[in-house]
Amino acid sequence: MTNFCLVCESAVTPTTPSIKCGGFCKKYCHIKCLNIAESEVTAIIANKNTWICEKCSLSDRDHPVSAAVIEAIIAKQLDLLRNQLQQSMDDHFKRLNDRITTVENNVRIIQDEWSEFKNSHNNDLSGYNLNDVVSEIEDRKLRSHNVMLFNIPESSASAVAGKVTEDLNHVMKILAPLGTYPQPSKIIRMGQNKPNVNRPLKILYDSESSVMKILKSNKLNPNRLHHSRPDLTKMQLDHINGVKKEFSDRIGNGEKDCFKI
Repeated sequence: MTNFCLVCESAVTPTTPSIKCGGFCKKYCHIKCLNIAESEVTAIIANKNTWICEKCSLSDRDHPVSAAVIEAIIAKQLDLLRNQLQQSMDDHFKRLNDRITTVENNVRIIQDEWSEFKNSHNNDLSGYNLNDVVSEIEDRKLRSHNVMLFNIPESSASAVAGKVTEDLNHVMKILAPLGTYPQPSKIIRMGQNKPNVNRPLKILYDSESSVMKILKSNKLNPNRLHHSRPDLTKMQLDHINGVKKEFSDRIGNGEKDCFKI
């Protein structure tokens, strides 16, 4: 639909600067046809003020708006405001409910990890304070995305980037028989470099599922030259070493109902 200028009655096109009357007529007028200063036009556009043509202005003065019309306008605006407020409250309560659900899930995870922690220590938590336990649980959660690989040959490359690339190629070659794996997010050689010693490799993944798949597999390498284990915390390693020592002592003392680990 083509609009025409109130003053010159020629067509108003998208490329022609114009302004729309905010009164009852809702018609357009070329800005160049307005009998007002250019600065006033600029102010109207910049401040998004309503421009009323002369005919509508005279009509408003000759025919004042009734109280009923004003009340209807106010009621409409109030309904609009009420709907906007309700929508805002609904959005707020949804975000709040989502946060509560997240907190509840985190609490359940912490409870499960706490139970696992107690079971791994036979419910004997003497010597541990609350901060130690919380730090241990957080550390185990972070390490659950890691897996340790052993007996991976050291890289012969001189540059760091070359070493990382060679280590990554070794890892992907070892994992190939197990199926499709995503590329690790990071690979770290643990410990100081020593002659004729292959340092362990810490493999970091974005998800725990890749780690679990590696750990559950019994065929990491056919000749078993390489092996894997979880990325254990110091507390876990100390606990395992303590159990090993206990069994070793019991076997050394002639106890026959023990199995070696």
